[in-house]
Amino acid sequence: MAKRSVKWISAAGMLALVGTAAAACGNTSQAASPSPKPLAEINGTPLTTQEWKLAVNATDLLQGVTMSTTKSAEKQQVKDLAAQIAVEQWALKHHIITQQTAEKNAKLFVSENVETALGGKKKTVAALKKQHLTIASLTQFMVQQMEWDAAFSAETKNVKPVTTAEAQAYYNAHKSEFATPAQDKMRMILVKNKSLAQKIESELEHGGSWSALAKQYSLDTYSKDKGGEYGWVNTGPSSNFVKPFYEEMDKLKPGQYGIAHTQYGYHVIEVQATKPGGTQPFSQVKSQLASGLLQQKQTQVFQGFAKKIAKQSHVKIYFK
Repeated sequence: MAKRSVKWISAAGMLALVGTAAAACGNTSQAASPSPKPLAEINGTPLTTQEWKLAVNATDLLQGVTMSTTKSAEKQQVKDLAAQIAVEQWALKHHIITQQTAEKNAKLFVSENVETALGGKKKTVAALKKQHLTIASLTQFMVQQMEWDAAFSAETKNVKPVTTAEAQAYYNAHKSEFATPAQDKMRMILVKNKSLAQKIESELEHGGSWSALAKQYSLDTYSKDKGGEYGWVNTGPSSNFVKPFYEEMDKLKPGQYGIAHTQYGYHVIEVQATKPGGTQPFSQVKSQLASGLLQQKQTQVFQGFAKKIAKQSHVKIYFK
């Protein structure tokens, strides 16, 4: 099964992850005394190792990514974090948002979004612990996201919406992005040996119950209790199945059975229906495309603004 990734952070907050996947970090230090040398200073405010690790762990949790641990990548992360803190300081200084509002919004976000998505407070605490986080530290991280988001909204509010003509021009120039692959509706039963696979295939061809046979024999934990059902899957390599499997599946017509031998065992496969590939019409993607292009325009505007603020700030990087 594919790893589930929940995207909680807003479009503005996501900008913190562009390029190096660097996440937001706080502009207040809670390091123990005596404090070790900070990784950086931004207008006199230290960026501590503790705060950087908080950002890394929170990003891993919220975005389902693992940030690079090479020395060069970590140094770039620190530089990006420092630049972002400069923007957050600007937002507070210019009263784009207050610290109190950022804290209130962060607490609401964690309780109403994170805890809901993770199945309640108890499960949230357990999930956070695995990432070396607590509800308090995650809330601290989200305070900075709220400040960054406020700056983003303020600086991009005058970006003009994408016109139909702009969206159509992009669509015409990038039609391959809107291609949909051919798909098969498929179900399968996985067993260890060929003779058992052949026996199951024969029983199915003579009216045997997919539900009963899958439950009794299948080693595939994803589909075992669902009658072997996988639903609609892409054909060919984009199916994400191993090559012997998709090659066998792609040969089958609706109602036909086949057996694929892979490193996992023998798969008894039935293709139930097929859908040809094609290209999504502009009318179907217009709204989503316009939204995406607007976000790109906003991102470009804000990145230019953020670079200017970072350049104007007194930033010292000590990380080596």
